[in-house]
Amino acid sequence: MPRCEPPPEGGVGGGDPMSGPGNPLYPQTDQEVIDAVRTAYFLDPILPEDAFDVVSIDRVVHLRGVVPTLDMKRRAGSVAGQVAGVNRVVNELRVTNP
Repeated sequence: MPRCEPPPEGGVGGGDPMSGPGNPLYPQTDQEVIDAVRTAYFLDPILPEDAFDVVSIDRVVHLRGVVPTLDMKRRAGSVAGQVAGVNRVVNELRVTNP
């Protein structure tokens, strides 16, 4: 019977909350940054996932489009800024009802 090797010191997945501490996996490309920000919006109970454009250039995220409230604009910028791998957020969202 083959012998199983123990998992790496950081745990399987290295950063996955189910496997213990480790190094988080950061997005490597701008497309991965965009996908990570969109996933964060999907997981947020308030923000619509596809209500505005997300562009990443050298890990600087630009948010473009129209949102109904100033609170939503601020929340979108805050959530994007908390995504691993995002260096800066340029929030260009316009508010329809300031």
